[in-house]
Amino acid sequence: MKKIAVIGTGLSALSLAYHLPTLDITFFEKSWRPGGRISTRKHNQYAFDHGAHYLKLDHGIIGLNEYLNKIDAIKVLKGQFCSNILQKSFIEDKEIIVGKEGNESIPLKIHKALHYPTYFSTQITNIESLNNEYYLIAGNEKFGPFDYIFCSMPFEQSKTLLEEYIDYSDMPDIEFDAIWTIMVAFDKRLGVPFQFGYHLTPEISFLMNQNFKHEFFNEECWVINMRAEWTKEYYNIENYVLEDYVINKMKQSFQSNADAVFKKSHRWRYSYAKKSLRDIKSKRYIESIDRRLYSFGDWCEGPSMQDAWLSGKKLAQDFTENSLKQ
Repeated sequence: MKKIAVIGTGLSALSLAYHLPTLDITFFEKSWRPGGRISTRKHNQYAFDHGAHYLKLDHGIIGLNEYLNKIDAIKVLKGQFCSNILQKSFIEDKEIIVGKEGNESIPLKIHKALHYPTYFSTQITNIESLNNEYYLIAGNEKFGPFDYIFCSMPFEQSKTLLEEYIDYSDMPDIEFDAIWTIMVAFDKRLGVPFQFGYHLTPEISFLMNQNFKHEFFNEECWVINMRAEWTKEYYNIENYVLEDYVINKMKQSFQSNADAVFKKSHRWRYSYAKKSLRDIKSKRYIESIDRRLYSFGDWCEGPSMQDAWLSGKKLAQDFTENSLKQ
């Protein structure tokens, strides 16, 4: 049986493993948990989905909703949504898919259902080739041999890891926008007439109430995304300065005297690709000449959760059809 190493356990990597036929697959993950940017931060009674916010109900990926329901990973919610708060757009009902116990339960449930061995807290720093087989290096540890290696990580990181084996000379760099994300719990309701929406202020691009998603705390909790352009300008802002700035903007916008009882911020360096690999090169993944090493991720298809799933699915289909049958 072919031995496969998958570096990363984000949604693209999990999708790849799910769509591949039965193989000897081993995951390697630099973090302590699967999921990548699908993350739920918990603090006492608070919970914040501060990575990916939700999955569209009509995302168009065949079979995804059915599988996530099968493993009891998701629930469908109806919330009030405003597409442009600044312009006072009409507030409408919108159904979305979220993780049943926070969005991190989606990758956690998928990873558990796959039953593949995983080395957590293991950052792969090098790949070695010996006798037509590949080995992974993490510090003083060496793993392998492997017949195939799949790297599911941001383009820049995978390029550093694979450039000895893949010619990137005709491959333009994939540019990513960084995004500052802020998590805030207020001691009372702000009086906001919607659960989530875009364009609150010229600085704030998106905000989402967490109470209607998690349903187990009394304070009003929000996750707020700053605009990419603003994040770029204030990339190195102190966390406490940013948090206080956003709290004041929220209170001013909704004319509230609520006090923040919890605040935390996180800067996502590789939040989303400005243009996908498919848009730039009409390619859905990058491969070595011998078709043994692959680089892929949501940046190949687009910025959303469904794009990440599609990236792994498309690579699995092509690999099964072309490489495994050779």
